[in-house]
Amino acid sequence: MDIEPEPPASDDSPDWRYPLLQRLVDGTLPPDLAEARRVARRAKTFVLLDGEMYKRSPSGVLMRCIPRQEGIKLLQDVHSGACGHHVAPWTLVGNAFRQGFYWPTAVADATEIVRTCEGCQFYARKIHLPAQALHTIPIT
Repeated sequence: MDIEPEPPASDDSPDWRYPLLQRLVDGTLPPDLAEARRVARRAKTFVLLDGEMYKRSPSGVLMRCIPRQEGIKLLQDVHSGACGHHVAPWTLVGNAFRQGFYWPTAVADATEIVRTCEGCQFYARKIHLPAQALHTIPIT
């Protein structure tokens, strides 16, 4: 009996890079005025090199812009791969960004990965405080 694997769920949201690429390549902006201002302001930190879009970090390093689905796969690889250990979402995103990748929803994606990881929940910080304030018992 042949069972076909289920195709991965596609993300219905449009690629976040599309309006920025339109601005960088054609110079066109969205018709909505507020959206056009936002795209024009954000496009200043991006650059096109050899057909790839890169974001200039504050330190001047170029980070390759990747789609959200590729970013989630990268985070899962970092989280469970050779350098995998159960860390906070900011640390996970820092590892991905230090490797030279960028996408705007990285922190939210990393938070979701950490929230659903069984190992992260098992090794999470435990609060060693009582549920109520301690009351002293006076000596009579």
